[in-house]
Amino acid sequence: MAKIELNNIAHSYNPNDPNPIFALKEMSLSWADGGRYALLGPSGCGKTTMLNIMSGLVTPSHGKVMFDQKDVTRTITEERNIAQVFQFPVIYGTMSVYENLAFPLKCRQLPMIKLIKG
Repeated sequence: MAKIELNNIAHSYNPNDPNPIFALKEMSLSWADGGRYALLGPSGCGKTTMLNIMSGLVTPSHGKVMFDQKDVTRTITEERNIAQVFQFPVIYGTMSVYENLAFPLKCRQLPMIKLIKG
């Protein structure tokens, strides 16, 4: 992925309300390939909502999400080729550490790699 752009995105979890409250106020940002970026802000300012919009877990109320100048705003998560690491990970107790780490790759039907113990 070479470039991610958020063009005038905003999101309200109650968009049909006559006076919706926005979890993410209108904003535009772009990330170039190879760049290093940080999201900083207080709790509740929209950081997670923005990341969920980028990954496709949430569809923005307004604006467009562009990957390499292609509009992916309504594209499902699986077709975006992007990953998100959550602050509080989900660990499946019935799986080993290796199986937990390999699970997303298995879901995408990628070949399994043997773990080399050194």
